[in-house]
Amino acid sequence: MQESDSTRSASEKGGSAFRETSPAPVGSDLSALVASDIDDRGGAKYFHGRREVLSSFANRRERASTGGSGALGTTFLIQGAPGAGKTALLYRCAEEAAEGEWAVAGIDLRALYDPVRMSECLGKPYIVQTERGLGATPWVASVSRAKTVAGISSVSRLLEVAARKTKGLLLVLDEVQTLVKLAASSHELDATDTLNLVHNGKVGSPVILLAGGLGTSEDAFNSLGISRFYDGCVVNLGRLSPEPERAIIRDWLVQDGGAKGNVTPWIDAIAGETHGWPQHIIAFAEPAAHIVRSNRGQMTPRGLGAVLQQGQQKKENYYFARVRKLSKQDRMALGEALATLPLGASMEEPDVLRILTRNHSREEAKQVFEGIVHKGVLAQTREGDFAVPIPSMQDWLVDQYRRVRTQQRGMDL
Repeated sequence: MQESDSTRSASEKGGSAFRETSPAPVGSDLSALVASDIDDRGGAKYFHGRREVLSSFANRRERASTGGSGALGTTFLIQGAPGAGKTALLYRCAEEAAEGEWAVAGIDLRALYDPVRMSECLGKPYIVQTERGLGATPWVASVSRAKTVAGISSVSRLLEVAARKTKGLLLVLDEVQTLVKLAASSHELDATDTLNLVHNGKVGSPVILLAGGLGTSEDAFNSLGISRFYDGCVVNLGRLSPEPERAIIRDWLVQDGGAKGNVTPWIDAIAGETHGWPQHIIAFAEPAAHIVRSNRGQMTPRGLGAVLQQGQQKKENYYFARVRKLSKQDRMALGEALATLPLGASMEEPDVLRILTRNHSREEAKQVFEGIVHKGVLAQTREGDFAVPIPSMQDWLVDQYRRVRTQQRGMDL
């Protein structure tokens, strides 16, 4: 004898409400794809450059749409240093996919192994119908019954159903270097199955995983046994070339700030501080547009001075955010080591660990080192060594070390 069935949606149990979607963005809109405590998230207000990357991504979508062996899916990986504009490029790729009538869904690590979470990301209803039997433990009965009634109880099946109703399905996963968290975890096998399903085009319909993360992201895939990418599907993002950099600064000044007259001197001054790094461009161009707009389009020497001061402060705040979880001792040790190196020069991992073991055990030093790499303060080079990816960040770390050392010497005297 049984009690009557009761039906609850995931939203009634604390999940998100879902909706059926059109080929435009699926699930949450693009602004919800990523989140961070560092102000370098989101799409770019003015976007220039990266033509080769966008072309490669468009070719991959076209190949997936036309079908054929191994063509229905793959992973398109964009990796690089912090502040290189990875997330802005993810947004642009996602926008172009949506314009091409692909469905777009932002996902997270949990969605790779949890069908309820993947349902939330896809914007699909996930109904759990529970049934209680007399004398049975209600929780156990609910779990066993849910898998039978829900109909779609695996991530792979969810993707199959979602993808076949669209021209193509684009899954967007940022901060993908965190995949290493799944290695040797209880979710590794399920997550790896999902990644392989998409990567090898086995969903049955066009599905692409668009992934973005730090320079260790390809290694994170390797940790789960995924090491072979199609040609052109791994992008190592660096700084912008001068032409698009200057075009972005110009757009901020003219379109956002309403600048009048010759903007070249301001573009020259700002580009002299940003060196092609998108994060730095925003740090200077945004206050520049605000100051010009406040001055009704006029560009004065005093205004430019204020722009440079504000931009430099924003850069410093950004670097502080990157090293926020490092102790002062660890920052000083790293700065001391970098002070002896030319800009962009690399160190071997044992050299970095030797520095950190001044303040930590070997095991603790290894954890600190992994945190430094995870935050993008150090990035692995093609040769396997480690270097600060942004030259001005190296300058800042060394300057911080020297300031503290000067203060300490003054106190000793």
